[in-house]
Amino acid sequence: MDFLIYSRKAIESALPPVVPYVVISITTSPTDLACLPPSSSCLGVLRLAFFDSDLPLDVEGPDGLFSRSDARQIWDFVLNHRERVRCIVLHCNAGLSRSPGVAAALSNVLTGDDAELFRRFHPNRRVYRTLLDVFHAEYSNR
Repeated sequence: MDFLIYSRKAIESALPPVVPYVVISITTSPTDLACLPPSSSCLGVLRLAFFDSDLPLDVEGPDGLFSRSDARQIWDFVLNHRERVRCIVLHCNAGLSRSPGVAAALSNVLTGDDAELFRRFHPNRRVYRTLLDVFHAEYSNR
């Protein structure tokens, strides 16, 4: 499984993959939708909005932080498409924290390795830990 991580600006002008893929589009506001290039190879798009915050899971913060509900949406989406896709395309505003956090957790579970993503990026730890916690608590027996 390949993971392509983009900034918002880069995804809006990138050539889409030619292999079957899905997109996880992350913005800060639910009304601020990225303009994704159309492609017949795209099997689905999941749009999420949450702040880029590394607050620990046990710290209450403002509404809009990455949540267990967001993690469930990602796992449901990815696991539903897992057998048909060769690539997961992700983006957030800068392409440095939120989308790498999602990609690192997905890579950890789906390929058994997330080291490259931690070498190249600064994955958001709240996103990464929440996704792994939810997977192991709710999805690992599937």
